[in-house]
Amino acid sequence: MSPSPQHFDIIVVGAGPAGSLAAKIAAQQGVSVALLEEHPQAGYPVQCAEGTSLECLAAAGIELKPPITSQKINRIQIFAPNGTAVNLTSKQVEGYNLNRQFFDKALAENAEKAGVDLLLNTRALGVFKENGFIVGVRAEKNGEQLFIRSNLVIGADGHSSIIRRSAGLTRYFNDYGICAQYTMGGLNIEDPTSNQIYIGKNYAPGAYAWVFPKSSEVANVGLGVRNIRNKSALEQLNDFIRGDPRFRDAEILSKTGGICPATGTLDRIVDNGLMLVGDAAGQLLPISGAGIHTGIIAGKIAGKVAAQAVEENNVSAERLTEYPKLFDMDWGKRIRDSRKMLDIIEKFSDEELNNLSKIITQEDIVKLVNGTQVIRTITGIALRDPLFSLKILTKL
Repeated sequence: MSPSPQHFDIIVVGAGPAGSLAAKIAAQQGVSVALLEEHPQAGYPVQCAEGTSLECLAAAGIELKPPITSQKINRIQIFAPNGTAVNLTSKQVEGYNLNRQFFDKALAENAEKAGVDLLLNTRALGVFKENGFIVGVRAEKNGEQLFIRSNLVIGADGHSSIIRRSAGLTRYFNDYGICAQYTMGGLNIEDPTSNQIYIGKNYAPGAYAWVFPKSSEVANVGLGVRNIRNKSALEQLNDFIRGDPRFRDAEILSKTGGICPATGTLDRIVDNGLMLVGDAAGQLLPISGAGIHTGIIAGKIAGKVAAQAVEENNVSAERLTEYPKLFDMDWGKRIRDSRKMLDIIEKFSDEELNNLSKIITQEDIVKLVNGTQVIRTITGIALRDPLFSLKILTKL
């Protein structure tokens, strides 16, 4: 079907990594695709710590060079509440800290090159239905109301997804982290190739704090908080910065914040004429809040399934269920196990985390953060220290 300004085979809402990959892959299958983005540019404003792995970047399919990348990362340091550091130096932790505004822009431009119509400054207001099927999106551009029809809609519009909510699916997540971040300049970072993570209730209750260098002089400094919040995320971040002499004379270059769903993938991410991808579907690793890689994989799978369903003239929920099944085969268990790990780790006191830092290995941490072999790994850690093992095993 040839597109007109009012009709496309597929409408994707949100030009983040998940949405741009879904749009690109679908267009490569020969269907007409519109990609709606409410901001003047994909990737802006930035709401991300900006760190990601080489594996993720390979999946994105873009050239790794400035200004897309800012700093190569070879090590991750995880600091226990008492300051003890566990160093991760395996190939699995290598990656880059990005400039997300350029990363996301490049992904959206790649989608355009594949034939996608990128509609910037176009804010989705909701979906509309006919005969039980979603058949398009209500939107607004420059004050003008638009009714754009389609055979299928893909919601890639973030944690508060208007597409998800207007379609009658889950209103919101029952667990999430609230994040605050400063990009700080005027620093003198000893090792800018190392990302630093700080755990413990004094730093960030229910989550963690981070220092992700963008160079030896600039870094993203932020944290997330969950559960009991005696202070706001911003207040907690200000306390963290005041307590570290590295930041005493630093300049705040920019401020940002956001929400990270922590429940894992939602139970329903497809409906008649509808698919959800990325944060809109809860497709993040709950323990870390990492969602770029999962969003890219979900977008690629959803884009292919969506195009095939349109070509078959069958966009029923039953047909589209192929997408969550394929995603689950790739990432489902990892996300579920990551959630289990989050449930376990939040039961530890700061003293227990300090003890844990003495016996945990980098291989253990990589598995736990990535949601692989969680229970087996935790059990193995416990058995290394008989005096501590009972405390660990009671958390399972």
